Amino acid sequence: MSDENPLDKAFGLNPMQSHTTAVSTILAKVHDDSAREDFTFARANVREVVENANDAIAKLAVIADQSQNPRAFEVLAKLMDTAVNASKHLLEIQKDIRQIDKPDMPNSDEGKKSVTNNLFVGSTADLAKVISELKTK
Repeated sequence: MSDENPLDKAFGLNPMQSHTTAVSTILAKVHDDSAREDFTFARANVREVVENANDAIAKLAVIADQSQNPRAFEVLAKLMDTAVNASKHLLEIQKDIRQIDKPDMPNSDEGKKSVTNNLFVGSTADLAKVISELKTK
């Protein structure tokens, strides 16, 4: 019990507990989930387009083969190109959602941090201890 603050002991106060989980919960709620919902919606739509295009390609390939019509082969090639583009778009959506899910980082260099306002809650002895720990690092 050597970690007890003398003021806490004198006034009969309980030691403060760390609220890091509460802060992270609040920050998680602040992060808007609409991007995740849009990602899910867009991904489902693009996947459906790719699946439908694959079915249509199979049917159109049979028609083009049986008719030997150049226009049928042209349409088949265009549909195949559309299916490939939709598949590429699906991968781009994956990349975008990973970018959205990254934690927000400042635009400056990673090592540089700027603190405008900072609040320390604790005794002066606690503050001196924190400062001395920072100096030794």
